Amino acid sequence: MEHQKTISGTRSKKLEGKRIVLAVCGSIAAIESPKIARELMRHGADIVCVMSDGAKWIIHPYALQCITGKKTITELTGDCEHVEYCGAHDRRADILLISPATANTISKIANGIDDTPVTTFASTALGSKMPILIAPAMHGSMYENPFVVENIAKLAKAGIKFVEPKEEEGKAKLDWEVVARAVLEAF
Repeated sequence: MEHQKTISGTRSKKLEGKRIVLAVCGSIAAIESPKIARELMRHGADIVCVMSDGAKWIIHPYALQCITGKKTITELTGDCEHVEYCGAHDRRADILLISPATANTISKIANGIDDTPVTTFASTALGSKMPILIAPAMHGSMYENPFVVENIAKLAKAGIKFVEPKEEEGKAKLDWEVVARAVLEAF
């Protein structure tokens, strides 16, 4: 925990007192998640991480635990973590950041499918009208899939904000600095 205190607020106090749930999906861009968490902490944010099973194949939950000083949520338990952090009450987090978001997770959220820790957090956040920011990352052909495009539009219409990926090398890539900046701008 001492390590986390040494970086908290070293860049600014803009996110001081703000709790951010960082939800990580199974894209190779998950390797950028520790950088996002650390950068938000440098602005004073309290970060809680949740991962899908697919994300655990890309980075280990301990990587995010080491950065944030909090156990990474990889399954839902009787503690009702999704309600604690995203429920309709005044102690919930300030924003749910899904980064990276896969085509699979975006489509599940858009269609009310709730079968992973990440989609359960999103379902709860939507129901409680909590702010949600999604940063897609996937192959370009997946990002251009008309059903994924439709699901992104559906979520945007519901008030969810998106961080546009950088399209290069046939991929919709996540830029961790752009994602962190989008969170700062959301406040």
